Amino acid sequence: MKYGISLGYTSKLNLKETVEAISVTKNLLKESLKKNFNLIEVGSSIVTEKNIWLNDDSQQTRRPIDFDAPSNFEYGELLQTNNKWRRYFLYKAEMSENDQGIFTDFTTVARDAKINNVTSLTFEEFGMEIVKSEYDVEVIKDIIVKIFETVTRVDYKVSKMFDVLEDKHFGETLTFITYKKLRDLYPLLTFKERLTKFGKDNGAFVLQNFVEKMFNQNDVEQFSSDVFDFETYSKIYYYNKSCEKVMGLGYVSFQVDREMLKRQNNILKETQKSQTQYNHLVKSNELPLTISAGIFINRMLIGTLEKQHIAEVHSSIWDQEFIDYCETNKIKIL
Repeated sequence: MKYGISLGYTSKLNLKETVEAISVTKNLLKESLKKNFNLIEVGSSIVTEKNIWLNDDSQQTRRPIDFDAPSNFEYGELLQTNNKWRRYFLYKAEMSENDQGIFTDFTTVARDAKINNVTSLTFEEFGMEIVKSEYDVEVIKDIIVKIFETVTRVDYKVSKMFDVLEDKHFGETLTFITYKKLRDLYPLLTFKERLTKFGKDNGAFVLQNFVEKMFNQNDVEQFSSDVFDFETYSKIYYYNKSCEKVMGLGYVSFQVDREMLKRQNNILKETQKSQTQYNHLVKSNELPLTISAGIFINRMLIGTLEKQHIAEVHSSIWDQEFIDYCETNKIKIL
């Protein structure tokens, strides 16, 4: 599998059909999520002032993309995630009632991403931020199930519109499993091998209680102390039969409150963030308590449209060797 693409792979959809199917899938999913969760769509900012600290540097594993703004003598940054921006928007808009929320279609640049067949230098996410009146762990599961049901219904509708595609790409069931249980099942495997093995055997699943177990490990996502509540962060995976690998589909988590920020900062020692404007709002309980959710739309498209590389569903920049490989093998990339 060079570049994660099977030898002899041919797309079931031509380029025109692919572009049409991408648009149909995105629109169906967007409208379904907004309706099912009663959300208002908001155009997300792509830049932020550095001193507010709405970015997430993932424990300094993401280098900032910053610039000077001569008109007001300030420094700006490109938002690489917009979770904190969404919560800040709810605060500024005075949206604080239970279950009020917003939806964003967010695209940005991920300069430090490790490029492979499911990850590019450009990142796109359908994001949801929902106000909650109280901290209730059970709500996380309810939202995950509702998101998964929405994804599977959209997947089914698209498969019926393009009859060369199969259906049920994400299965019909969703299994919840903790990091400890996964490790106990496969003690001799690496973390990524465990994910693949479990996904292949069980289909779509949700991994929980794993964030703090992953600190200081190589080649895994790192988490900052001031965004997600580590105890509730849950990640949704599905097994892609065509690519023979597990892919992250999305996540759901409470954002941190004052006590959780204090606890997580004691673990990670990110004291440089404690004096930022955003962290002050968290510590003073001025921000609404929210559940933050995201769907990695391009990884869903890979599954629904039976593609094998993100370049087939998403525009970015690629090295010339990969472009030549695709041309030689008649693989159309965007």
